[in-house]
Amino acid sequence: MIVQLQVRALLDPILNASDPLKALREHVLSAGGLWADPNNTDLFEISFAGIAGIGFGAEEATQNWITLAQGQLSIEQFEALPN
Repeated sequence: MIVQLQVRALLDPILNASDPLKALREHVLSAGGLWADPNNTDLFEISFAGIAGIGFGAEEATQNWITLAQGQLSIEQFEALPN
């Protein structure tokens, strides 16, 4: 349950942001992580909070990270997320 609450606390501001990629990038950097700004076709991995999202480019990797993070939540927590 603790991990779910931590993931939920990370997801809320990312999903509420006008630019989820920028919001996730800011979370990674503020936690002391690194973020390379690749071109849009490079394979990109975001490994943050024990969740690894991958995709071609940062946008696709961000969406994959969000999807995987949502999968860590209970049904009740998932349903309470912003749409």
